[in-house]
Amino acid sequence: MIDRHPATAGPRPSRLLRLWLLLPVAVRAIVVGELVVTAGGLVPAVLMIANLKLSPRIPWLLPTTAAWLWLCWRWLSGWGWPRSTAEARRRDLRAHPLPGRVWRWALAAGALGFASTNGLAFLTPRLSEIPRDAFKLPLDFAALPPWTVAATLLTISAVAGVLEEAGYRGYMLSPIERRHGWTPAILIVGLMFFLDHHVSHAYATFAFLPFFLAVSAVHGLLVYCTRSILPSIVLHTVGDVLIIPVQYGILGNPPLGVVWKTGVDNGFVIALTAFLLGGLAAVPAFRRLAAVAAAARVAGVASGPAGAPIRP
Repeated sequence: MIDRHPATAGPRPSRLLRLWLLLPVAVRAIVVGELVVTAGGLVPAVLMIANLKLSPRIPWLLPTTAAWLWLCWRWLSGWGWPRSTAEARRRDLRAHPLPGRVWRWALAAGALGFASTNGLAFLTPRLSEIPRDAFKLPLDFAALPPWTVAATLLTISAVAGVLEEAGYRGYMLSPIERRHGWTPAILIVGLMFFLDHHVSHAYATFAFLPFFLAVSAVHGLLVYCTRSILPSIVLHTVGDVLIIPVQYGILGNPPLGVVWKTGVDNGFVIALTAFLLGGLAAVPAFRRLAAVAAAARVAGVASGPAGAPIRP
């Protein structure tokens, strides 16, 4: 029997929502992911500017940013208004807890993968013409006390680790992966990850496109194997804490200049070794991670936020 009472079918979506749903899934995912990264990062940027201008000797930006990231994380993982989107937010964030054995292999495989990509990052300026000024931060760290410098670097790294992974490997990757599969999703997210840095960082010229695609591939493999963005958040944050001071010359001055003009030096050899050996060692580590994570899912050890087994 046909129900002739349209009221029982629920409220009709608004015109704006219908237009939004007409957009391709990949476009919607890109818009939402970029909003998470941009809107979430706006408050920490304002806090940093205010702190460094008004009271640079008291680094209150770190605890205030931590509180902001906690609020963002709660909302992204399903807390708060609107309740109608809570489950979708929780699902797309992919912040599933992991058992210890999966955590250990994820950190090991990811660390090896990022050792290789960081080697590629330091090789890139030796293989293409990139001005040294491109690696200068828009902050005068020499005028700041060391504790403020440390707090600022920790803040920058934590914001990037939490919001970029939530936006790119969570909210952007998840819908594209469901619609198009893992390989197109990782590639599209990698391209957007590069373009975001290309417009906001002077060093991120198209010469760095392979580096950003490689970084996104490592993050994508971590999410593919574990079905969670949590290892990527940890590795992204720790990696930035270690690399940013070196990359921007706060600790030492990494050699620049194309290698066929400067000659092969220790910096080039170290970067090439990290790139090659890290990449080779990452392959069996990721295979082991995939096996351990799959076994954990089958055994029901790796559980999602509601206690249900994580599905492939």
